[in-house]
Amino acid sequence: MYVSKWTFRPAPGKFDEIIENCKKGAEIWQRHGANECHLLTVQGSDVGCMSFVAMFDNAEAYGKASDAIVADDEFRALLAAIDSTSEWVRHNLARAVF
Repeated sequence: MYVSKWTFRPAPGKFDEIIENCKKGAEIWQRHGANECHLLTVQGSDVGCMSFVAMFDNAEAYGKASDAIVADDEFRALLAAIDSTSEWVRHNLARAVF
């Protein structure tokens, strides 16, 4: 399994818009090869943040999806909408060990 996780801090009053944007983002990522996508609330050191997670079979599948999604006009438009609803904190990639 290969996981891509984007962590962001929601702008006040934008929660409903964030959920809708992430649902659209999940549809686009899945269309391009993600197995699953989830929107998570974060606790611990990033309390108050949320994370969008896209899961893939392996790094190759992630790479193919990532290459395809940057050329997707619908996704580029969605990124513009997302910019007004949150502040990016970090992006992590993780590979399952077992």
